[in-house]
Formats: sequence, C-alpha cells, structure tokens
Amino acid sequence: MRRTNIYLDDDQLCALKHLAVEEQQSLAVLVRQAVDEYLARRFGDPAAWNERFDTLIQRIQSRMPSEVTPEEIEADITVAREEVRQAHRALQKASGARRH
Repeated sequence: MRRTNIYLDDDQLCALKHLAVEEQQSLAVLVRQAVDEYLARRFGDPAAWNERFDTLIQRIQSRMPSEVTPEEIEADITVAREEVRQAHRALQKASGARRH
C-alpha cells in the first residue's frame, strides 16, 4: 500500500469523519472503500477493461510513425506529465493565495 494525499472540502471531510466514528473505521479505510467502489463501477469487468486498454494502445500505435522508439514515447510522456504537474501546482498556489 502506498501513501497519497488528497484534497477534500470541509463538508466532505466532516462527513467522512462522522461516518468513520459511526462505523468504527479509520478515515483511510473509508476512502479506500469509496475508491474501490468507484473503480468497480467505472471499470466493471476486468476483462472488458483490459480489452478497452488494448484497443486504446493499438489505436495509439497505429498513429505513431514506425521510426519513433519506445524511449522517445516515454520521454514525451514524462515531459507532458511534468507540464501537467507544474500547471496543477500553479493552480493550487493561485487558489491558496486567493483564500488568504
């Protein structure tokens, strides 16, 4: 199991804390249960999800020039992921500045 941080608004956190007390569970257990339920609804049958994923990969590969290497693809993904993270951090910082 890995540790992660999530941001909840005050009402969400309050409701989860009340449920945790009522059900004699930790907040973390309730969040994991909620995520499990969400993923089960979202992906349903694992075989169907795997098929959708394989189809997506095939579509992506069909659009890529044959000379592009897996390393180049991974490098592009890494750059794009970092750009998204930086944009997200900037939004969080701007949002925090507006609250104060």
